[in-house]
This record gives sequence, structure tokens and C-alpha cells, in this order.
Amino acid sequence: MDVRTRRYIFYAIWFLLLSLPLITFLKNTNLSTAFSNPVLILNTFQRLTGMTAYILLFIQIMLGAFMDHWVQVIGAKAYKFHITQGLFIYGLVLVHPTLYLLITYQLTNNLLQSFLVILPSFKNQTETLLVFGKTALLLLTVSVTAAYFRTKPFFRRNWKAFHILNYLVFYLVFYHARIGTDLASQPFDTFYWLALFLVTMTIIYKLFYPRLFKMFQQKLNQSKV
Repeated sequence: MDVRTRRYIFYAIWFLLLSLPLITFLKNTNLSTAFSNPVLILNTFQRLTGMTAYILLFIQIMLGAFMDHWVQVIGAKAYKFHITQGLFIYGLVLVHPTLYLLITYQLTNNLLQSFLVILPSFKNQTETLLVFGKTALLLLTVSVTAAYFRTKPFFRRNWKAFHILNYLVFYLVFYHARIGTDLASQPFDTFYWLALFLVTMTIIYKLFYPRLFKMFQQKLNQSKV
């Protein structure tokens, strides 16, 4: 199988995963009411952007963690795709809370109160879950900034540390997503938990496999002496 074919398969899987939010939304929503007023319209797009951002963040982590492998599978475009997708994710993550601000304004008709929702609050479970999302946005901003200035000496020296932020962002988004109304609906719910498992396994693999492999190599070399 040539690189072009593997690339088409990759894109097909990518589009398939991105269809999960729409499928989940359609199964979980009465379309006759979803677009019946401005608040529900905004809420519709907020739900879709939230689920899509979670899926893309998972794909982004899988690409970044195994970039050398993906370059072999789909060619050098894997790196460019990784960068482009990262910017798209950041755009979605910005749009998602902006929609929440607009919903708040529609409900309160108070501009100041709408902007005050940016501030962290732990008054109840809902507010706490919102803080997870706000923190994820902040850390993702740092990560994207580091990626943009990756050629600068400071960011190049500390690139690995900045890249690890994406894992923390994923877990924050994972907990933030529990505020959503689509979480218990299929097929997104299955993907939600599967993504958590795969990201966690990736972290374990990255942390322990190099050490175990090095220990195995040392023992193998000692046995040859």
C-alpha cells in the first residue's frame, strides 16, 4: 500500500471521527426545538464545538506522541497536518466559551455579568467543571504560543515541557466535558472513554517503555560479557 492510499485512509478515519458529534447531537436532540430561539441555537453550536474539540485534541495527542511513526505511515504531511490541526483546535476552544458568553448575555441581557463568567468560581459542581475548561483554555494558549515561537531558543530548549501541557489540557477537557448534555449519548460517550484509555496508555508507554527497554538492553549486554 503506497503512502497516498494510507493518507486517504487516514483522512477517511479522521472525517469519520469528526462525524461522531453530529451523529450524537442528532440522536440526542429534537431538531424542531434546537433552532427555535437564539439561546438554543447558540447551545447547539456550543455542544458541537465542545465534542469536536475533544475528538481533535485526542487525535492531536496521538499524532504528536508518535510523530515519527505517522511520518512513515502518511508521509511528511503528518507534521504539517499536526500544526494545522493544532491551530484549528485552538480556534474551536476559543469559540466554545465565546458561545457560552453569548448564551449568558441572551439570558441576562447584562454585558458585565456575561463577562464575569470568565472568572473562576467553585460555588457548585457546575462552576467547578467550568473552571476545568477555563484552565484548559489558559494552558492551551501557552502551548499554542510555544508552538508558534518554537524556533526561538527558549521555546526550543523547553519544547518537551510545553508539549506535555497538551496531556494536561486533555484531562482538564475530559473532566470539563462532564458538564455536557451529550456525554451519556452514543456514539460520543464510547469515544469519550476510549480516548481517555488510549491517552493514559500513551503516557504510561512514554514514561516507562524507554526505561524498561534500556534496562533490558543493559541486562542483555551484561549476559554477553
